[in-house]
Amino acid sequence: MAKYKIILAFSCGAAFTSLALLLLNLSSTARLSAVLSVLLFPGGLLTDFLLRPKEFSPPLAVSFANVLVYSGVAFAVVSVGYRNVPTERMRVAAIRLLIPAVVLIGLICVPSLNPLWPRGMAELTTQEKVLQDALPVSMGLEGARAVLRSKGIEFHEETETSQTIVVQRSDRSVTAAAGDRVISARLETEASQFPCGYDIEVVLLFGPDQRLKDQYVHRLRLCP
Repeated sequence: MAKYKIILAFSCGAAFTSLALLLLNLSSTARLSAVLSVLLFPGGLLTDFLLRPKEFSPPLAVSFANVLVYSGVAFAVVSVGYRNVPTERMRVAAIRLLIPAVVLIGLICVPSLNPLWPRGMAELTTQEKVLQDALPVSMGLEGARAVLRSKGIEFHEETETSQTIVVQRSDRSVTAAAGDRVISARLETEASQFPCGYDIEVVLLFGPDQRLKDQYVHRLRLCP
């Protein structure tokens, strides 16, 4: 009897998690996406606690952590609510649910169907590198403007009147002196790693001679 409860609970947990992921991938409304995202948080928290990743936990690890969490919930419900169900009936239910559950698990192992999988990260790295190389230190102000315009990037310019920190990130900072000219821009990208998206942040620092003396061209993670 116990083994059938375990199989049934696993099937329910796997099916619930898989359906939540597949619906999230197909969701077109912010409200439904928010609800489904909350349902997937338990596995994310468990994976972060166990693996302590630098940035994001592996998508499959998060997926299967959610399967374990919801299988545990299902086992508790089955054990308490269906304790008097005949063994044969439990066996039939476990077998019937196991096959579709395995199929659903197979679907969420496909990167294009699992929204937890990174999207467009290789392209983001390429965009970042190309833009960094196109804006080398010592480049002239007009040349930098031309590069940004050629790539369709809208930018903002201002001249600092005092020493100012124009970029303050965990990896580095950029400080402008009085009289320096700063060009700033934000390039939107299609890159994402659930639940966050990525833009490329551009900050160019020019001295009084209108030569580029420092640049910050890096990805910016945007999370809800």
